[in-house]
Amino acid sequence: MDITVSESASRLFSSELAPLSALVLKRLELEWRYHRRPDLEREEQQLLHYAGEFGRLMAVVYKFGLFSALLRECEWFAGVFAARGSRRDAFALLLDSWIMAILSLLKEPECNELARPLQYVREHLDQPVEKRASGTPAPRKADPALVEHIVRGDLEGARNILSRLPSDRFPQDRLAADVLLPAMAEIGRLWELDELEIFQEHLATETIRTLIAGLTATAPEPGEQGRVALVSCAPEDKHDLIPLALAAHLIFRGWSAKNLGGSLPAAQITRAVAFLRPDVLFLTFTMLSVLEGVLDVIARVRPEFPDCRIILGGRGASAARDLLESRGACVADDFDEGFRLASGGCLHA
Repeated sequence: MDITVSESASRLFSSELAPLSALVLKRLELEWRYHRRPDLEREEQQLLHYAGEFGRLMAVVYKFGLFSALLRECEWFAGVFAARGSRRDAFALLLDSWIMAILSLLKEPECNELARPLQYVREHLDQPVEKRASGTPAPRKADPALVEHIVRGDLEGARNILSRLPSDRFPQDRLAADVLLPAMAEIGRLWELDELEIFQEHLATETIRTLIAGLTATAPEPGEQGRVALVSCAPEDKHDLIPLALAAHLIFRGWSAKNLGGSLPAAQITRAVAFLRPDVLFLTFTMLSVLEGVLDVIARVRPEFPDCRIILGGRGASAARDLLESRGACVADDFDEGFRLASGGCLHA
């Protein structure tokens, strides 16, 4: 997408994000109330949430010029809308609402600059998008029986499946990355498809948390000279099972891994680095909209702790790879690449 937006237009969008979002939400509400769109009304709260999240995404895209990632991100949003029972045009309606809000509320010529990327997406949304970057490994398939036990909260059944896996193919130190992580991804997919109740998602989350804790308890103690990793979600990211699984993966490889969980602000993550003095800081994030918090962490940690490598992972990190690497961080596509980078392969540190 050969599109640029001026700095003044980007600042204008960010400063007016609240009234723009309000206008978008009002238009969506009118659409499902007066044009007989039960598919939208049924998922009112989720759709309103994603409509607001899309505005935050666009603020990041405009500010950092991440237009090459925009179409891929929009395909994800469109897929979420469709998966939850809305027609294919539901996301197109959201795009139209944002375009209308920008052209109605903002002044020229900035409004035309800001609308142009969305108009491009609107025109190209139905064209196929490459799902994985070249060189990115294909996701591993989840064990359906394991997923079923996890969704039911059947801890004993899940443990039995793990214990019966052939140890030559699935050694204990590979279970987090090769078995539990694909199960987590499949459960996330089912959630996006609206095939899980809220209580099932909670059951699954707590079951996975217990399984990972059980795995970690069987890992050998790190040696006195073992390296230290600090693992966390990025600020505002709540997908805290990923860093938990990553910490287990590292512990089995002789590291001392400290997990901060999710949603800590950048200042607190930086204080944790100062307190623990890790060799590596791992941050994971799914949504590109939280990118500014990630950059804030990098800006705080890099000057004060130059020997601490910063390694980032997740869909959001992949979308902003070039920008993140230019700020001195590394981006890993999976746990194994993250470990390799942490062990000396990070050229951007």
